[in-house]
Amino acid sequence: MSSRRPLRRRVVAGAALGAGAALAAGWAAQHRLATRTVVSDQDLEAEGLVLPDDVVHHVVEADDGGRIHVVERGRGTPLVLLHGFMLSSATWVHQFQDLADHHRVIAVDLRGHGQSEPGADGFSARRADRGAPRGAAVQPRSPGIRRMADDVRSVLEALDVEHAVVVGHSMGGMVALQLVPEMPSAELHRRVAGLVLVSTTAGPFSRVPGYARMARAAGPASSLALSLAGRAGVTALPAQDLRWWVTRTGFGADAPRPQIRFVERLHTSTAPATLAQLLPSLAMFDVSHAIGTVDVPVLVVVGSHDRLTPPRHARRMAAALAQAQLVELPRCGHMPMLERRREFSRLLDEFASKVG
Repeated sequence: MSSRRPLRRRVVAGAALGAGAALAAGWAAQHRLATRTVVSDQDLEAEGLVLPDDVVHHVVEADDGGRIHVVERGRGTPLVLLHGFMLSSATWVHQFQDLADHHRVIAVDLRGHGQSEPGADGFSARRADRGAPRGAAVQPRSPGIRRMADDVRSVLEALDVEHAVVVGHSMGGMVALQLVPEMPSAELHRRVAGLVLVSTTAGPFSRVPGYARMARAAGPASSLALSLAGRAGVTALPAQDLRWWVTRTGFGADAPRPQIRFVERLHTSTAPATLAQLLPSLAMFDVSHAIGTVDVPVLVVVGSHDRLTPPRHARRMAAALAQAQLVELPRCGHMPMLERRREFSRLLDEFASKVG
C-alpha cells in the first residue's frame, strides 16, 4: 500500500504539471492572437468604420438637465437608431453611409453613452406626467430603461420626427419596447410608423425559477460593487486580452478583426458609472406582458449565432407581437449592423419603404 502512494503522488504531480503547461500554452496562444488583432485607424477607415464628415450633430436638453447627443444625416423617411449597452451612435456607422440617400438617419447617444450626459436624475425614472400610457409597460424595477425611453421621446419632439421607423439594438430594443406602449395612441401613430427590434429581448433574460428574485438581489449589489471599485480607481473592464475575447463573444464566426476592435473601443469609452447604474435595470427588464399592445408593424432581426440574446428571445417576441416579421441571419452574432452590413441595411430600407 505504501509503495503505491509515491506512484500516485508522481501521477498527480505529472498531471498538475501537464495541466499547468497546457494552461500556459493556451494563455500564450490567446495572447498572441489578441496581440495580432491590434488595428490602426487606417484599418478602421478601410473597413468603413468612420462616420461621414457631413453628419449633423444635435444636443437635446432632457427635463432633468441631461444633454442627449444626436447624430443625423440624409433626408426621407426617418430612421431613429438606438444602440446597445456600452455602445454609442457610432454603432450605426454603416447605416449612415448606406441609407442616407433615401432616409433621414438619426442616431441617438443614449444617456451615459457616447457624448450624452445624464442629468440630475441620473438613471432614475422621475418624469412629469405626459399622458396616460396605453399599455402596462411601466417598469418600476427598470428605471434606467424608462429614463432613456423618455429621452428618446424628447428627441422625437425636439427634432420634429414623424412617421419614423425606430430601430433598437440590444438595450436600445428594450428602450424602444418601453417607449412605444407608453405613448398615447395619437402621439404614437404620429411619431412612429414601425419598429425594428435587433438582437434584443422583451425579458426576462432567463425563465429559470427564482431568476427575478435573484436579479432583484444581485443587481443592486453588483451596482454598488462597481461603484465602489470605480471610486477606488479600479476599472470595471477586464485586461486588454480578456477585453478582446469578451467583445469577440458578441460576434459570429465570420467577423473581421477591425469590427471587433471597433466595438471594444466603444466599450472602453463608456463611463464606469453608466455600467454600474444600468446593470440593475437591465437585469430586471421585463415587458413581455405588455408587448401585445404594440400596434405598429415590427421587424424582429436576430443572428443565429447570437450568444448574448439568443434567437429564442426573438422568436418569443415575434410570437407575442400582433404585427411581426422575424428574420434570422445565418452565422451572424449580436451585431448584425456590422457583421451583415449590406443585408441589414437592405432589410431596414425595405421595411421603411413598406411602413413609412
